[in-house]
Amino acid sequence: MRIFLSLLLMLTLAACQLVLPGRGSSDAAKAAPVAGVTAAPGTIAGGPIAVTPLAAGPQADAAPPAVAPDAAKPPTPAAPPKTPMQLACEKSGGAWSAAGLANTKSCIRRTRDSGQQCSKETDCEGLCLARSRTCAPVEPMFGCNDILQADGRQVTLCLD
Repeated sequence: MRIFLSLLLMLTLAACQLVLPGRGSSDAAKAAPVAGVTAAPGTIAGGPIAVTPLAAGPQADAAPPAVAPDAAKPPTPAAPPKTPMQLACEKSGGAWSAAGLANTKSCIRRTRDSGQQCSKETDCEGLCLARSRTCAPVEPMFGCNDILQADGRQVTLCLD
């Protein structure tokens, strides 16, 4: 089998060395056009290039553009008033944003012990993630996450 593969490899390499049509050193190959090109290599076809300056076109007396009055602009909508929950969230350093499957507004806070090693939930400010055994980076953790409970047991917690 190895001999067969060796012969096949040598034949393939030998085929790579063959002369391609129009690329050989024979006179017949040099006279034949390559892919429809009739000019000799390195020649430029066509006449000289004429350079013309750009001339300004005729100026028409145009009326100045009409300016819309300021009253026609639509008023910018005012931001909705903040809820007491949103104000409390922002005061505690959280971010009030849409989260979860229901896309409801929630207060997302970064935890102080984010990324620290943990072996149970009481080791963290938030949740203790079971896979990495580290404290969760934010609170609350939406979606399904494997966590370690206060007694160290692993459970899956799903928050929508």
